[in-house]
Amino acid sequence: MTNRKAKALGTVVSVGLIAGAASAVYFGYWSSSQVSISDDAILNADVVHIAPSTAGRISRIAVNDSALVRKGDVLFEIDGTTYALTVDQTRADLDIALAAQADQSQNIQAQLLNVAIAEDQVERAETNLELATQTLNRLSPMEEKGYVSAQQVDTARTAQKDARVSLNEALKQLEAAQALVRTEAGAESLVAARRAALAIAEHELSNTVLRAPHNGRIAGLTISSGEHVLPGQRVFTLIRTDTWFASAAYLETSLPDISVGNCATVYALSDRKREIRGVVEGIGWGVASKELIELPISLPIVPKSLDWVRIQQRFPVRIRLIDPPAELMRVGASANTVIHHDTSC
Repeated sequence: MTNRKAKALGTVVSVGLIAGAASAVYFGYWSSSQVSISDDAILNADVVHIAPSTAGRISRIAVNDSALVRKGDVLFEIDGTTYALTVDQTRADLDIALAAQADQSQNIQAQLLNVAIAEDQVERAETNLELATQTLNRLSPMEEKGYVSAQQVDTARTAQKDARVSLNEALKQLEAAQALVRTEAGAESLVAARRAALAIAEHELSNTVLRAPHNGRIAGLTISSGEHVLPGQRVFTLIRTDTWFASAAYLETSLPDISVGNCATVYALSDRKREIRGVVEGIGWGVASKELIELPISLPIVPKSLDWVRIQQRFPVRIRLIDPPAELMRVGASANTVIHHDTSC
């Protein structure tokens, strides 16, 4: 009787163990189908390499390494003595150009007055010629009838000839006056060029003071005042602190279950107990491989492999963090990520 009870009890225990194992397998499968997990993730943020656009010697550094700065804060200054002198010089050149333009304008006004006077003289000469012609035409018939003398007709003819000569001279004077008239195009172009030169000089002077383009934290500051820098030379890096990301590597077989907009939970290894919410922003479409090497030969390339085992490739998935704790955010810090297959973040 006792053996029969023991056998029955063993059967119940065996069935329970099998059911428990089956439940565990099912739960594990269900859980894995609901989330995608990666233990290979790093925290990241957008960075700005702070570099001057003008050359010179750094006269003051207003920040320290690891300092937190706000957008618009002064980061460092370059000695602006030479640039200030350039501004003064270009401003003086502009004043000279403006004075020359004023003189040119006065000369043009005088030349236009000469043209107006010449036009009046032409008009007067045309009127005199017309009167002289009318007088000659009126006296000529009267000479045949003996009403006027031949001398009077000759005098009228001479007056007409003189009036025609005066008209020709007036026309030539008008032509000469018009030829001397200049435009202000040259002076205006010179003034425009001087204004542009002054704007460039002022812009370069303003660039001697470098300000933070974003809110962020200073990193990689290893120089001090007195250092000479060149345009485009990186002085230090500004890590933007307004937006943080986690870049997680996921196997290519997991990518079909991941979509942009999926919710995610990120755990920084510095404090694994704190959950950081996130949302998937992008899924990588390409990675570099040491096997993809282009050689200048026309032979087939057979990559080496271990017993012909194909290793699954991993692709980066970019997760934007939502309100992350500032004290845990460091570029390059390790993290774990869990991507939930839903969008109700």
